[in-house]
Amino acid sequence: MYYYILDQNGLPLDKFEKLQTELSGLLAEFKIGGETARVTPLRSVQDLVDTASQRGAKTLVACGTDDTFNMMLAALKGRDFTLGFIPLDENSNLGKILGMSGVFEGVKTIAARRLEKIDLAKIAGNYFISFLEFGVTSQQLKSAGLWQSLKLLSSEAKAFTIRVDDSYTVTIKGLGGLVANIRSNSAKNEKIANPTDGHLDLLILERLNKMQILAHRNDINEGILEKVPNTSVIKCRKIEFLEPRGTALTMLGRIVAKFPASVEIIPQRLKMIVGKNRTF
Repeated sequence: MYYYILDQNGLPLDKFEKLQTELSGLLAEFKIGGETARVTPLRSVQDLVDTASQRGAKTLVACGTDDTFNMMLAALKGRDFTLGFIPLDENSNLGKILGMSGVFEGVKTIAARRLEKIDLAKIAGNYFISFLEFGVTSQQLKSAGLWQSLKLLSSEAKAFTIRVDDSYTVTIKGLGGLVANIRSNSAKNEKIANPTDGHLDLLILERLNKMQILAHRNDINEGILEKVPNTSVIKCRKIEFLEPRGTALTMLGRIVAKFPASVEIIPQRLKMIVGKNRTF
């Protein structure tokens, strides 16, 4: 049984209602109908996941934004569902990762039901499948103008103290970095951000000179730090961010935790419906 969780979550009401009508027609056309429930002030994503479990649903599909899917992940609490996603936001980062763009491709992907077991990451009681950033982030750089982004990339490096896999502690000076499980700009043959390898990838961007900044600004903006000179890359299962205390860990610009914090991988935890054009 399919259980679809619809969430307006910041979308204009008229656009959301139009997409909801389109979605309903496509689910009928592809013969993958099921129960559809809409998030309201009185019914949270958590409430709807609980209802789906009580009614014996086997497949949960988040229909909304990336945050909708992340909230659905947080509500699972160890329950065993197959998960899907239909992006109502054409700029969805998760949609790009899973190989779909828009409602039609999302429904077509759910109907094809191509399953992949992928790793799940956990931080501060929250779950995610994509990546976290700290320090100077790609989201900051994308929203900044040229001169402001150059200023950010020319700032003084900070000393980040990190404990890896409960076995050793390192202090690395850098501008910032990311913890990647999956990225929208990964390729299927990439060794970084492969969500089926049982590891997280920690990448720390070290301080650059002006020529390096100009040459690699686009890679940094896109979070492809492994292409930037002197980037430290560590593969691990668990990361404890210790210092500087209070440093924010963000997901698409939203703060999810602050140092000290611990991130760990749960290998092959999720059964995901993915598209043939997925990035892993």
